[in-house]
Amino acid sequence: MNNLIRVACMAVAVGASCAHAGPAEDALARTADLQKTVQAQQDRIAHIESEMQNQNVISLLNQVEALKGEVARLRGFQEEQAYQMDVAEKRVKDLFVDLDTRLNQVKEMASHNASPTDAVHLQTAQSLSTVPVATADSDTELKVYGAAQALVKEGKYKEAVQALQAFLNQYPSGTLAPNAVYWMGFSQVNLGDFPNAANSYKKLIDDYPNSPKAPDAMLSLARARIQTNDMASARATLEQLIAKYSVSKAAAAGKKLLATLN
Repeated sequence: MNNLIRVACMAVAVGASCAHAGPAEDALARTADLQKTVQAQQDRIAHIESEMQNQNVISLLNQVEALKGEVARLRGFQEEQAYQMDVAEKRVKDLFVDLDTRLNQVKEMASHNASPTDAVHLQTAQSLSTVPVATADSDTELKVYGAAQALVKEGKYKEAVQALQAFLNQYPSGTLAPNAVYWMGFSQVNLGDFPNAANSYKKLIDDYPNSPKAPDAMLSLARARIQTNDMASARATLEQLIAKYSVSKAAAAGKKLLATLN
């Protein structure tokens, strides 16, 4: 009888122990699940933060490239203004030289007792015979080019490309032809037409290697090739820029850009 009582008590104790162990195991399981959930959330937060940092870096790089493009544009406009000032100064000097020559001719005619009518006729004939045709062409070329460049300044890039192409068709060997090709490429970049922009920059480099615009064109060509994912050609172009125009500002910028590609 006593043995039966002891067995019954042990069964009750075991049952009670099992009853108490169930909730504890559930709590441990829930804690483990919570830990897994927290860890997953932390991993997700870390991933999101990483993506945000990458996006910020990309955004900053895009802003830097945009600023570089704006600096190049402003530098180009300064060069254009300097060129136009040089042309204007040369015209003024030519006018003064021409005026001085005519006055000396009138004085010489007067010293030989020529009549005023003869002096006037001589001066008129000489002025007509010495009108430089190239100057008239240069004036027209400058006006046509200025109209096309104004479209670039106004951000009307599609119209600018058409106007610059028309200018190049009219003045393929003009002094402003390299500049027109450069700004055509610049306008095409702003239109997102990177393949044609690359063609324009390459034309400038091939056809006008001695142009002051050649180093900037080579740097812009590399950037356009990066946009078309032609990394091998972009690297080759930058290496050529650094070797050929080592002392230029474009070469210094090219070194930095090349370092990001390696």
